[in-house]
Amino acid sequence: MDYRAVTYVLGKIFMIIGAIMLIPIAFSLYFRESVILPFIIPAVILFLIGAGLVFIKKPQNVRVYTREGLFICGIAWIVMSLFGALPFFLSGVIPNYIDAFFEACSGFSTTGATVISDIESLPKSILFWRSFTHFIGGMGILTFMIAVVPKGKGTSMFVMKAEVPGPETDKVVSKIQTNARILYVIYCSLTLLEALILFLFTKMGLYDSLTTALSTAGTGGFSVLNDSIGGYSSPLIEWIIIVFMFLFGVNFSLIFFLFTGRLKSVIKNQELHAYILVNVLSTVVIAGNIYKIYGNLSDAVRNAAFNVNAVMSTTGFCTVDFDKWNTLCKLILVILMFFGACVGSTGGGIKIMRIMLYIKQLKVRLNKTLKPNSVSKVRINSTVVDSKVLDGVNSYLVIYIIIFASSVLLISINNFDVTTTVTSVISCLNNIGPGLSAVGPSGNFAGFSAFSKLIFCFDMLAGRLELFPILIIFSRAAYKK
Repeated sequence: MDYRAVTYVLGKIFMIIGAIMLIPIAFSLYFRESVILPFIIPAVILFLIGAGLVFIKKPQNVRVYTREGLFICGIAWIVMSLFGALPFFLSGVIPNYIDAFFEACSGFSTTGATVISDIESLPKSILFWRSFTHFIGGMGILTFMIAVVPKGKGTSMFVMKAEVPGPETDKVVSKIQTNARILYVIYCSLTLLEALILFLFTKMGLYDSLTTALSTAGTGGFSVLNDSIGGYSSPLIEWIIIVFMFLFGVNFSLIFFLFTGRLKSVIKNQELHAYILVNVLSTVVIAGNIYKIYGNLSDAVRNAAFNVNAVMSTTGFCTVDFDKWNTLCKLILVILMFFGACVGSTGGGIKIMRIMLYIKQLKVRLNKTLKPNSVSKVRINSTVVDSKVLDGVNSYLVIYIIIFASSVLLISINNFDVTTTVTSVISCLNNIGPGLSAVGPSGNFAGFSAFSKLIFCFDMLAGRLELFPILIIFSRAAYKK
């Protein structure tokens, strides 16, 4: 590993994170709150560490390859969470640092799980920071760095690959830095559009509109109300958020193609077809099952559509306690937690693309068994999928299952019921937020032990970064030159 290149890139990242942490101070000053030092202290420390790493030992040639890219990504997100927890801890909002670290990991990983019971009692600047961590984590701090800071040759691709979710990095243009800028423009534009629509066409105030849009964009789900989006009691607000949750679960490359007139690429995209089909079918089945609960079709469809999109996009907003629905509805939502959104989106989960590749590989294997001499290839959008991509997808599933099973066994030490134990891990590993039973929409993660919360933090970061950037930190081979 090239340690000089790694420390130099990490230094730049730390400086950017430090600068970003000063933004909530504007809200603290506007709302006349005393929460200023809790943001300044970690920001200054990060900036000084970053400056030291950048200027003390600047390498002549910064070249980052796969190993360095994965390592940089894993370390950056851990450090970002460690320092992102300090505003919660130093302000006294969350007196226990492990709890504060859990909240920060949940924010940056866009999970939305929380240990806070009375959210509305928090200072406005802290509530903004919670939602803002979703926005930062949604597209990724490394992708942001690529978009705004010039890189040496060979650096950007491997750093971006480590952070962008999905089996492979979809490029809308050939140049990586331009690609990152386009993705961030789309990301920020959709966020601003949602905030403006909520502010102009509903009774939601500007602050609530902004924080809700930030949380939706990152598909995180932190809200400024104890009852989440259900606290607004507005069908219009819910439908607006449904639309944007769906959009933020779509591959951003397709959104770019849509606005640049490349409609064929959008229409023929098989992952988008599967995403829409699963979304609609799940909504119809759940709406039919909860019709008797709400008494009319419009409320049943709205609640079904909201929670299906909240779970499938891994946003995790809540309008009702779906833990009170029947077993079929809850099982559908749990399955959707595994599915997640599309590759190249801000959503979590295994991803629709991977699910499709597993199914297509199964079909090829069955066909090969029945017709040994046949030649079958796995195709997506009429293109043969490279064997390296399939190997990576299959490796991901094996590691995913090992982490999932290990986490469930470790969390079971808390002696919660099986539903709480299993769905809490599902929620964190797939970056959902709410689970079932004690961690359902009306519950939180405060009752777990400090050890369990650290396991959850590992799961949340590993799930957001597609496992490998976090795992490589614990690999001895990564530290060899």
